[in-house]
Amino acid sequence: MINKKTWRKHKTEIVFVAAALIAAIAGHKDIQNSMQSLSQERARIAIKSAEERRIEQSQELARNKAAIAQQRYKDGCTIVVAVNSPRSLATLVEGETVYDRTSKKPLPSGTVVCDGNGNTGILSPDKNGVPVVSDMAFTGNRELAIEQVRKIRGAKVYYYTPEK
Repeated sequence: MINKKTWRKHKTEIVFVAAALIAAIAGHKDIQNSMQSLSQERARIAIKSAEERRIEQSQELARNKAAIAQQRYKDGCTIVVAVNSPRSLATLVEGETVYDRTSKKPLPSGTVVCDGNGNTGILSPDKNGVPVVSDMAFTGNRELAIEQVRKIRGAKVYYYTPEK
């Protein structure tokens, strides 16, 4: 194995290397478990960071849409009323057609519509060419919605809480 001359000359290094090899072999499982634990922790942190980014992006999108909805109300959107009761406000629903209450025909594409809940939308043609509510935006500012209703001079419009 190791001759005497090499042993005398390098015994400190040989002992140190042997001790390091024994420690590495003995601690192999601990090192492997630590590495696995670190890997799991990194994955958990990555998932949490991705979730936080998604929530922040969602919040930013909501703020942007709220600004759009407020501008639509200020610019004078068309208030949607219930078909069976023109004095009751209706709730906008993405993808539904909005009809003129007197002619019973769909409102034209490009019309900006709004409801008493703070929802706004733009009528765009669907795959059949029928204008439906799209590009919806919501503002939590109900005062804007009520203000828009008040602009309808002489009309008595009532707001009923939506039911499911």
